[in-house]
Amino acid sequence: MLEQGSQVHAAWKRDRFAETADKMSTADAVLVLNFEKNGQANYIGGATFLEMYDAFMAGKKIFVYNPLPLGILNDELNGMDPILLENDLSNIK
Repeated sequence: MLEQGSQVHAAWKRDRFAETADKMSTADAVLVLNFEKNGQANYIGGATFLEMYDAFMAGKKIFVYNPLPLGILNDELNGMDPILLENDLSNIK
């Protein structure tokens, strides 16, 4: 694992952001699998938030497996109008 805060880690993150932009252009939708992480239910981290924003700006559907997490970004997440799957992938339509 790359050490967070290092220049190598920052370069790796930049590459992942560019890769995401390329993939987003050909995707029909984004599926967010937001499980518990470090005791936080339905966790959505910074990189996933940015992917959701990119999908929203590109007019793509955003499917979220679990309910949206409560917290500082809840309003923004709701504003992206995601489709909540209620723990059931058969709800993808």
